[in-house]
Amino acid sequence: MPRTFMNLGELSADFVLPLLKATRAADRDPSEILARFDLDEEKLQKSGQWLSIPRFMRLGEALIDLTDNPALGLEAGHLGGITGSGLAGMAALTAPDIGAAFQTLAQFEPLYARNIRGNICWDADPRKPSIRFYSIAPYNEFNRFVVDSILMGWVSLCQHLTGDNSLVEKVHIEFPAPHYIEYYSQTVPCEVLFAQAENCVFLKPKALSTPLQLSSPPDHYRLKTLCQEQLASLENPLTFAHRTARAIAGCLPDSCSLETVAEQLKVPHWTLRRKLQDEGTTFKDIFETTRKDLACSSLSHSPLPVAEIAYLTGFSSTEAFQRAFKRWTGIPPGEYRRTHQP
Repeated sequence: MPRTFMNLGELSADFVLPLLKATRAADRDPSEILARFDLDEEKLQKSGQWLSIPRFMRLGEALIDLTDNPALGLEAGHLGGITGSGLAGMAALTAPDIGAAFQTLAQFEPLYARNIRGNICWDADPRKPSIRFYSIAPYNEFNRFVVDSILMGWVSLCQHLTGDNSLVEKVHIEFPAPHYIEYYSQTVPCEVLFAQAENCVFLKPKALSTPLQLSSPPDHYRLKTLCQEQLASLENPLTFAHRTARAIAGCLPDSCSLETVAEQLKVPHWTLRRKLQDEGTTFKDIFETTRKDLACSSLSHSPLPVAEIAYLTGFSSTEAFQRAFKRWTGIPPGEYRRTHQP
């Protein structure tokens, strides 16, 4: 199998900027934490900088500790709006309407964020338009701020694009109400419901007919063309082995079989098995390698407990995960983490 390390995902370093802005608004200096993560203002001003998602989460957790503000993600989303989405964000600003703006952000998400757990999804249902953010469960202090910042960023963006702060109907959040729940009523100008089936911002129907303040159809067309050119340069043809690995990573922690992956890839399962054989590998080998890669990435770049990593990589118990990990690497997960975490 052509070897490609399967990590959890990455995103534009520009997403750090709203977090820094919120940190400074709390009268805290983030310089020491930036240095700890080998970042500085000069690096963040350069285009094309990317961070792994686990590293971004660790950075956010450190800034939350610095500010003693568990709602820092909400503050960052409110201050950031479109910051982080780069050229896709510029195309969204000039869209003819709010639906086209969110569709642009969803269509060109790979230009500013890539995550094995899923993609942003825009639903243009005229009765209940909505934009969804994929699950990053299980949730904890380490990752809730990501959902807060993304959803609040979309809420803020609706207001910035239209000048109207009454276009959002409600916000759904997957995780249960956190200990800082009072911050939502102070920051989010609509109803927020927790422990829901998905992370989603629902818009009022009138939002679809509300004009954007910076709408410019010619500029929107030109910027979308540039986005399409950049996206095409990213989408090199993948082997069936690579496509299978990505599908497995997206399925976990749910059960995953050759048949379920073949259905995702829209090929008969016997065809997938033959294609993998032609490429010198098997589904079983790819399944094991993908779980190993995800486990190593999580141990190296996140503070998630071993039990959670075992769950996320599809093991029925921590003990089963520890046995498999030692078979893969020759050492226990705890020792691997001590020697590989930066």
